[in-house]
Amino acid sequence: MPRSFKTQLAGQIGESLVVAELGRRGIVATSFTGNVPDIDILAYRDGRTIALQVKALRTGSVSFDAKRFMQIDFDGDRQIVTEQAAKQGGGLIYVFVGIGDALGNDEFYLIEDHQLRRLIHDGHMSWLAKHGGIRPRNPQSTHTGLSLATLEAYRDNWGLIENALAEAQT
Repeated sequence: MPRSFKTQLAGQIGESLVVAELGRRGIVATSFTGNVPDIDILAYRDGRTIALQVKALRTGSVSFDAKRFMQIDFDGDRQIVTEQAAKQGGGLIYVFVGIGDALGNDEFYLIEDHQLRRLIHDGHMSWLAKHGGIRPRNPQSTHTGLSLATLEAYRDNWGLIENALAEAQT
């Protein structure tokens, strides 16, 4: 199976699992299956709606372009992080789904945009520090990854969605 198809399938599974779990929790949810940039699911309860971004994986880590989360300048091959990028509007919530090998073995990690930005910033800075600010294989790359182990503090943080819905405007 080609890698892009596997990635697309993982995304579909992840979104479906999140929609199902929200339904169990009495929250109406609908998936856009990749048709809306930066929003995968809308969650609704009591006239209030919030947007969710889902990132699903089977193994390894979720990839991001670090430039989306921080300002990166270059001095030759050396990456210089000058500041975190402005957060997206609306307080987007990310749901990371570790897809299990069988029903009931899935893991969910829920985190706010600003918390995710801090994790990515700190992880990227730490990685650059270990390599003198220069990526060894491709110095101009701004790829970064985030493992589920890094998100452990946010595991099953479903209260985040409950609180966001309670605070959302009607």
